[in-house]
Amino acid sequence: MLMAADLCCGKGGWSNGLALEGFEVQGIEIEPEIAAMYKHPVTVADVRDIDGHQFKDYDLIVASPPCRDFSRIGLMVGHNWKRPPDPEGEGMSIVNACLRIIDEAQPRYWLLENVPRLQKYLERKPRGTMYLGESMRRCFWGNYPAFLVPRDYTKGKFTERRYLPDGRNAPIDLGKGKYAKWDRAMIPEPVARALGRAVKNAVHLNGGQEDLVVSKE
Repeated sequence: MLMAADLCCGKGGWSNGLALEGFEVQGIEIEPEIAAMYKHPVTVADVRDIDGHQFKDYDLIVASPPCRDFSRIGLMVGHNWKRPPDPEGEGMSIVNACLRIIDEAQPRYWLLENVPRLQKYLERKPRGTMYLGESMRRCFWGNYPAFLVPRDYTKGKFTERRYLPDGRNAPIDLGKGKYAKWDRAMIPEPVARALGRAVKNAVHLNGGQEDLVVSKE
């Protein structure tokens, strides 16, 4: 059984796709209400309090630290928020905690994703910058094997769909409701599955590592 940890897992965008590819997934989420919606084993905790050694020998660690402190929306209107954006403080403390966990765990592969503006504060260059949805532009950091980001060629944009329980692939409304921001942040399932397949193939082929990520802008 392949093992994966999902840091700042939210409602489980990465985890849902990885589980469908045969991974046993462990999530870490700070918000109890959101963790209750997560479909896999989860620890309710701040990643800054997590010892990465518990994930020693995991095949994959994915991390999606909150982007609110780095987003362009925060740059434009964040001064009106109850807690203004704090990229160099709160934001980077969570990013650095995820990187620390990865360093302690030394997984076979890892991937950290966030909005492009994180590049301004992180001293590592991303391996790729791409659209995961019509308005979901993300950077990927890590040593993950190359994988294709699924694209809906009929609409000229990357897929922004979720698989329904009966297996149908259907569009969803990401803009309404109490949990809209969590829904918008979820990695599309086809993207997570593509990463899972790439890691499975790399592990089965003597653990080989790819050098490049495809689907760059």
